[in-house]
Amino acid sequence: MPKSTDQLNEDFPEVYQLYEWDKFRLDLLNCNGGDGLQPKEHSCLKAIAIDLDRDKIAKKLNITRDTLKSNLRKPYELIKMLFPDETKEGNMTEKRARSLILRNYKKKSQASVSSFGEENEPNYEANKNIEDISLIKKYTWQTIEEVQPYIDKFHNLCESEKYTKAFYTIFDTDDYENCVYNFLSSHGYLNIIIALYERLIESWIPRKVEKWEFITTLACLGDAHVRMDNHEIAIGHYQNCLKIAEEIDDIDNIGGSLANLGLSYFYLENYEEALDYSRHGLEIAREIGNREFEAHALNNLGMIYSDLEEYQLAIDYYHFSLEIKSKLNDTQGAAGSLINIGNTYLKQEKYEQAISYFQRGIEAAHHSHNNEFEANGRFNLGLALKSVHHYSDAISAYEKAFNLYQQMEMIENAEDCRKAITQMTK
Repeated sequence: MPKSTDQLNEDFPEVYQLYEWDKFRLDLLNCNGGDGLQPKEHSCLKAIAIDLDRDKIAKKLNITRDTLKSNLRKPYELIKMLFPDETKEGNMTEKRARSLILRNYKKKSQASVSSFGEENEPNYEANKNIEDISLIKKYTWQTIEEVQPYIDKFHNLCESEKYTKAFYTIFDTDDYENCVYNFLSSHGYLNIIIALYERLIESWIPRKVEKWEFITTLACLGDAHVRMDNHEIAIGHYQNCLKIAEEIDDIDNIGGSLANLGLSYFYLENYEEALDYSRHGLEIAREIGNREFEAHALNNLGMIYSDLEEYQLAIDYYHFSLEIKSKLNDTQGAAGSLINIGNTYLKQEKYEQAISYFQRGIEAAHHSHNNEFEANGRFNLGLALKSVHHYSDAISAYEKAFNLYQQMEMIENAEDCRKAITQMTK
């Protein structure tokens, strides 16, 4: 498969061998509220970091010295914001910028640096070992019939007003991967989730010690409504989560609620609100070290910037999120990020890269028993395969997506698959 030819990744690859460059870029993004660098600005900054003079940079990038100076203006301002105590006085110069980056982001163990202009692309495939998700776990539940006794028990406990016990019958914090809620969510039984949790909250007035369980119930309801495109309803549940979390000073759920609100506003195409909530959620998650919510917020930012057609920025955020999910062994979350990266390459008509990420995302989704992610990945894989004229493989992908959507009773999605197959077999 051909290597990625992203212009952003082609220029000055040596920085990835010298520095923890991805961490540096994320820190630049965060210090400016998520507003990152344009590709040419980033390329110029990379060139400065590897100690090239301005004439060589201008020649390599085919720009004038004045354009180079303009392209360095924003990177230097961001570096000042990142290191305010060290840049209070004096203008930013190449030497000073390079010194700050070297001091704070130098790799502990540096590989030998390739000569300037050598074909040595530092794309994300270099970190593929971080992103490979192949954990196959044994899951307790295989069919809806197997979980029905637990659903019946849930209703009986609600009748007896034993709401906390009812909650833990469905949601198991000690073994989330094998709990009833995760089975229902992964297999697309969203209407059942909504019915269960609406039953739970309709009469439950939680005591202070039960507020975490109540917040989690509201969040699960919000998640189900997001996936059913009921975004206004989801926002209402997430706002209630945020309100209760603030009342009990639950900083983890404050960060998580903000990230969830960011996702809901993204789906409503209210990008300003989506960015504000996601950035705020990311800031809190990083402050308290909650890697799960940090990954969630980063993934949101990837989706937002993909819609805004800032594709390289979107891919960066997805990869930052994916790295965290991989370290957390969050196979389902990693599947989502891999498929999102594939979608972003698909939007750019970079079909080979899209196919690669879709295949990896499908594998992770299948291993984690997430039928919805797998179905979405297979459908989008079909689109990419069709675009490179691999028609039989595309039809196979659509057929597998169709079967999964049918199992989940996602009728509209299944119909989209059927239409795609029909168009290709006329």
